[in-house]
Amino acid sequence: PENANVAVLGGGLTGLTTAYYLAKWLPATTKITLLEGSDRLGGWIKTDRVPVKVGGVEGVVNFERGPRSLSSLNKSTWRFDDLVLWDLALDLGLKVVSPPDQPRYIYYPDHLVPMPPHTSLAAFASEPVVLESLWAGFGYVMRRLFSKKDGVPVQDLSIADWIYHITGSKAVAENLASAMVHGIYGGDIYTLSARSVLDRFYWVHYLPALGPNVRHMAISEQTFMEAMGQDPQIRKLAKQPRGALLNFGEMGMETLPIALGDALNGQANVEVKLNTKVTDLDYDSETELIKVKTGQNSSEKYHKVISTLPSQHLARITDDIPSLASSHTVSIMTVNIWYPQTNLKPPGFGYLIPLSVPPEQNPERALGVFFDSDVGVRGPDEPAGTKLFVLMGGHYYDSKKEHGPTVRIPSEEEAIQQAKTLLERHLGIPQSTPCFAMARLANECIPQYNRGHQDTMAAADQELHDSFKGRLAVAGGSYTKIGAMGALRNGYDIANTVAKEDWLTTGLEQLEFPTQFCGVPTERIPVRRF
Repeated sequence: PENANVAVLGGGLTGLTTAYYLAKWLPATTKITLLEGSDRLGGWIKTDRVPVKVGGVEGVVNFERGPRSLSSLNKSTWRFDDLVLWDLALDLGLKVVSPPDQPRYIYYPDHLVPMPPHTSLAAFASEPVVLESLWAGFGYVMRRLFSKKDGVPVQDLSIADWIYHITGSKAVAENLASAMVHGIYGGDIYTLSARSVLDRFYWVHYLPALGPNVRHMAISEQTFMEAMGQDPQIRKLAKQPRGALLNFGEMGMETLPIALGDALNGQANVEVKLNTKVTDLDYDSETELIKVKTGQNSSEKYHKVISTLPSQHLARITDDIPSLASSHTVSIMTVNIWYPQTNLKPPGFGYLIPLSVPPEQNPERALGVFFDSDVGVRGPDEPAGTKLFVLMGGHYYDSKKEHGPTVRIPSEEEAIQQAKTLLERHLGIPQSTPCFAMARLANECIPQYNRGHQDTMAAADQELHDSFKGRLAVAGGSYTKIGAMGALRNGYDIANTVAKEDWLTTGLEQLEFPTQFCGVPTERIPVRRF
């Protein structure tokens, strides 16, 4: 509608991207308001520049307090979220850096195991983490050969149950899948949905084999890829050779939300309001507007509201979407540590810790350790050293979970000590080694797509239609894709749908089951190198 009043709730990466593309595509007469409850934009993405003085070495060290990189997706023909990043990089003049690929490790049962291709297959195959999983490989082959090919199960299985279903073994799930899930979701393979989390690994098991030059693709992804691939500059950027990770060089990850915030503040029809917590949402059936209450007695009415808040937060400010009240998230304790010495660890991106590691090797219930000094670019005043990022907790901090051990959430001081103890045990760095360390609890930071996630989203879609008549839409990690690259895509998708396709979308229509797929010849994928 002309002169529409639109609100975007939440100034994290999804909210910023949503507002940016709405401002780009909606008529200039549209008033767009972004409401953020805290005093800054960017959500979990935060780059701190901290003066350090350790052992006579001083300088200013960049610490990433949240995501430290984006997945480049440079070899993926399943997801094309990176195309949004390249579009924004062109618009905003962002310099994107890709560090050379380096070894990744799994810690099992009491040492670091380098993963292929950074070790020989023979060496990898001799490791207990692989030897214990050999039966699973045999079971998988036998089931493929002698069982009739089953269709996609209607029942949504957990990751652990699904892997057991197709292999007859628990080892692959507990030794390998749980490590991956710890690194991405901080979650539990016994409760997370195989269908929603494993995505490509899940669907490819059921899709028919295609020829060597044809790729499976969700029809929605093909439509997106073809639209974005029409821009020759995006095609050129997307096809440049690069490693698996991306960042923004010495300025850090916060470069991206800052650039988006600056772009929004430069738009005449956009208003960004910080320190503005939304306390209530109501649909007014007479005016067909949504009343958004902020603070004690301040409220505003909007023709369309897009919430990028976590789903359980949205459920707390309106009683009309009960399905979202059962949404689940986990909290992660993060510890940044900097040592003035170099070479305190093997080269690499870091290591993940599976569920199956003996408790005495991981009493802290850490999820993994990232080697930040090998991934990020040193700042201009940053001395050489070893920079590590320790992740602890996740589902282990979840006192309500049904399966496996839990631990209490430590204080920040306790977390720093736990991280030092862990690094001494795993990497041989004595606890007494002089260092600078700081900890932060990222409370309820990662949404968990538990069994039945798609059914929950279908119910929420119906509730949004019934209670808000399409005036309220949702987007973000609670619903479709997690991670920084997923946030960009979530924002792009909802803005595109609202501005160009369906003003009354809820944002959840895309989560249909089963997903519709097609086969796309590689010559019709202009944004990937083959």
